[in-house]
Amino acid sequence: MLPAAGRYTTVALLVLAWSCQSLGYSQPVDLLQMLSTGGMVLLGGVALGWLRPPQIGLTAPQAMLLLGAIGMLLGLMVDSHATPLGLLASLCGLADRNLWLMLQLHWELLPWMHAGMWIGGFAAIPLVRAMRPACRRQYCVRLAQNVACSAWMTVGMSAGVLLSEYLASQSGARSPASMLGGMFSGMVWGMVASVALYRLYFRVRPMSERAAV
Repeated sequence: MLPAAGRYTTVALLVLAWSCQSLGYSQPVDLLQMLSTGGMVLLGGVALGWLRPPQIGLTAPQAMLLLGAIGMLLGLMVDSHATPLGLLASLCGLADRNLWLMLQLHWELLPWMHAGMWIGGFAAIPLVRAMRPACRRQYCVRLAQNVACSAWMTVGMSAGVLLSEYLASQSGARSPASMLGGMFSGMVWGMVASVALYRLYFRVRPMSERAAV
């Protein structure tokens, strides 16, 4: 079961990404947005697999990303009843291109989406420990490291929206689907950035310790 889960993580992420975008599908050009999102998610999955090869199955970052994505999608479905996605996309398009302001806007308008992503991410801790007791030291299985992963995914979502809004404004194809695609892709690449920094830290730390001796 675990090896299969590790191999098909990217496929599951693609299904979740397109399910997310389907909530905002409104025009034929959105199909191109979905293909673009698929490419970004696919590259992110490959990068994550390269950084943390799933040698014996599902890794902790993969589990956290999958559960976080599921929580994000469920929370988004709740938030979309209070704030229509079309209105949200318009507000994101009109907002200043500032990461901090975009983070604030998303937290105000999409509280359940963020709560779902964070809860899903935290659920990876007991799940992975139960499935693989030997991986207690894996990144994102410890609470502090899990918080760091969730924070990077949160920042990645807003950064992804900023990038997607810029590209959409240049092509004239702005829509809720483009916003949601940028959000999901940003979440995936936020996890990639988090794991990359973690690995860089543990490469640099021994060097600095030897230099200090």
